Amino acid sequence: MADTPPVVLVHGLGSSSEHGWRGSGWIDMLQEAGREVILVDLPGHGTSRRDTDPASYADAAAEIVETFAGRGPVDAVGFSAGAHLLLEAAVRGLGAFNRLALLGLGPRMLEFRPERGRAFTPDAEDGTDVLARVIRGLARRAGNDVDSVLAFAQRPIPRLTAADLSAVACEVLVVIGERDEAGSPEEFAALFPKATGRTIEGADHYSVQANPRAMSAVFDFLGV
Repeated sequence: MADTPPVVLVHGLGSSSEHGWRGSGWIDMLQEAGREVILVDLPGHGTSRRDTDPASYADAAAEIVETFAGRGPVDAVGFSAGAHLLLEAAVRGLGAFNRLALLGLGPRMLEFRPERGRAFTPDAEDGTDVLARVIRGLARRAGNDVDSVLAFAQRPIPRLTAADLSAVACEVLVVIGERDEAGSPEEFAALFPKATGRTIEGADHYSVQANPRAMSAVFDFLGV
């Protein structure tokens, strides 16, 4: 339909649009429902530019918005790092959003941890940091350049506050697996003016993106 906004999909750390959204069925189902889909590869991932300097990704939020700039208010779905960048874009007013669905992003995001990038540095590959190994493996399976992905993970990340979230005017859906350490989706949703939180039973952080119940919640939210 001509007046139906496109749906922007932004994947998570280490993945790509094709790896993260195509295999789980998101792209085909949205298109079958008549929605235009705009795929956004995170900087350093997929078909986006690659760089091994973390500083080059300092304004990744503005960079992803360039993909759909000028399209008017869009519906957007982000998973994990993709959700974080979409939220940052909404907070900073970089893009116009009609609805925003955030998967795998919760109140723990508000905990400022400047050391978070250290897990992805080369000296962490000693078998003790499981997360670093998971991200490296995911990056390889998705066909990404591992060094570029790790540089993106080490980028400077602006801190978002509860006050920032209270200024997000669009409708928001927060979807988190019950075994995800991101925190309570209901607690996170309460920080926005117009938001709903959904807990997906049995899902963890990495499985929620392809979980049928999570997909159903987002599709209902988007009116698909």
